[in-house]
Amino acid sequence: MIRLLLSAKQISQIAAWGSGLLLFLASLMIAVEVVLRKAFAVSIGGADELSSYALAISCTWGFSFALFRKSHIRIDVLYTHLPRFFKHALDILANFLLLFYITILCYFASIVVKTSIAKVSTANTPLATPLWIPQSLWLAGLIWFGLTILLTIVGTVFFIVKKDHESAFNLSGISTLSEEIKETTEIHSVNGYTKISGGEAK
Repeated sequence: MIRLLLSAKQISQIAAWGSGLLLFLASLMIAVEVVLRKAFAVSIGGADELSSYALAISCTWGFSFALFRKSHIRIDVLYTHLPRFFKHALDILANFLLLFYITILCYFASIVVKTSIAKVSTANTPLATPLWIPQSLWLAGLIWFGLTILLTIVGTVFFIVKKDHESAFNLSGISTLSEEIKETTEIHSVNGYTKISGGEAK
């Protein structure tokens, strides 16, 4: 189980890097398009279309990385004051509800892709992009997100059964204030010194 979780995290991180690169290329293409239009009244064409595909694909492939980093929004007004048992129950319930939503989304997304393939649909643009290509990549990201949610639920139950509550909370619990502060604080070790937010401490 631990190996599966580590592999899923690594794949999600690679997907996040790929999504970031895709968005960077899309923004670069838009910047070139703007400069060419303003300076030379020339358009490379398709920049807006391709950037919209890049945004949709990068979002779905970034969801799983956000899940492992606990970046999805959860309300913790009561959570932090509850006993451990109820915290675990809420963690599992939250992931189940998210999995339920993503399953429905995947179902209808698959219908969209199937329809595009059956009708040989293309974008109503000069590029005439076969729509099943970006839609399939978009759907694949949703499916991977659903699998990572399922793996998170199974992993949480596994750690609870093993009475490894710390690992269970690390996997699916809500980030505490100290964890968020630690994550946002920039810490760099340089030549035996630790640089924290522009200051130095030996």
